[in-house]
Amino acid sequence: MSIHRKPIFLQTAVVALLLASAQAGAEGTQANTGWPISSAIETETGGQIPAGAHGILHISAPREATLLQLRGVLGSGDVILRNRSSRDCLTLPVRFIAGDFGGDNISIHSGESIRLIIKSARVAEALADGDDVVSDMYRISSAEDDPDADIIVQSGLSDGHGFVINPGSSVLADIIGAEVTQVKCSALQGV
Repeated sequence: MSIHRKPIFLQTAVVALLLASAQAGAEGTQANTGWPISSAIETETGGQIPAGAHGILHISAPREATLLQLRGVLGSGDVILRNRSSRDCLTLPVRFIAGDFGGDNISIHSGESIRLIIKSARVAEALADGDDVVSDMYRISSAEDDPDADIIVQSGLSDGHGFVINPGSSVLADIIGAEVTQVKCSALQGV
């Protein structure tokens, strides 16, 4: 490398570093305009995201079917997420399917309401982007104080269930994307 090229290379590197720092600073500022993760928030529709969580999923009336040892759960519901860029929350419809080997007969009936707490920003971003969330790809726990969990199972499922969360209310949403809606939310007092 000649002597004349070294200063040009160094100048280019310095400019690139400064531009990258400015962009990172701008992204950090934008990310801080939403609700802090340390505060619990409630939407105008009554959904509550606990402190330390990025969102919640609620399936109110799942159907459960068992065939001897196989057990499956199917339902649809909503996900409520913190909005990183504003103090609104995001809601989107989801389809949910789960299964395990906890069956002991042949039946179809209504299952217990399912509630999952989304602790990981990675899971929240995947859902907001319309990507499927498969339980095998994340750390799932039923212990609410598990610091390493991506998703906490609060009710409706056992630790043995594997599941898929599919954003959107129909197969058409897989093609055009799930409808994400902004809703007003506010900090919960005394939580």
